[in-house]
Amino acid sequence: MSNKLECVLRKAGRELADYQVARFWKFPEEMQQTPCDFMGFTAHGRVILIEAKMVNRTALPIGTSPGLLPHQFNALDSCNRAGGIAIVCWSRGDTCAVLSFDQVLALSKDRRSIPWVGIEEKFHRTLKGAKAHLNLLSHWLSRA
Repeated sequence: MSNKLECVLRKAGRELADYQVARFWKFPEEMQQTPCDFMGFTAHGRVILIEAKMVNRTALPIGTSPGLLPHQFNALDSCNRAGGIAIVCWSRGDTCAVLSFDQVLALSKDRRSIPWVGIEEKFHRTLKGAKAHLNLLSHWLSRA
């Protein structure tokens, strides 16, 4: 069953495909240990991996549930190293932090988590409103 964040990302995927900006799909939940929640590509051929986390905590754990599990972290790292767009969308309530994998690495340096307070406001997006789905990824896909 999809959560609110995944529903917003699905809607973004459909509309971005209509605009021919990017295409990405949700991995079926029935698959065991998928590399991430969403996978696709931009119109310019860059791969996109997106991990969606709805975790109402002050920090997103790295390496343990309910945070980024090792196989998710490794898939995002591989994508990033290969020049793809690796994104973590972490929502707390109706606010979502949208982070590149480089930001994930920087924010979690010498830690086992990403502190919410360490995330700059410009990377926060609302999950409310008619255009929330387009605003969610706009910062990352405008440079793709």
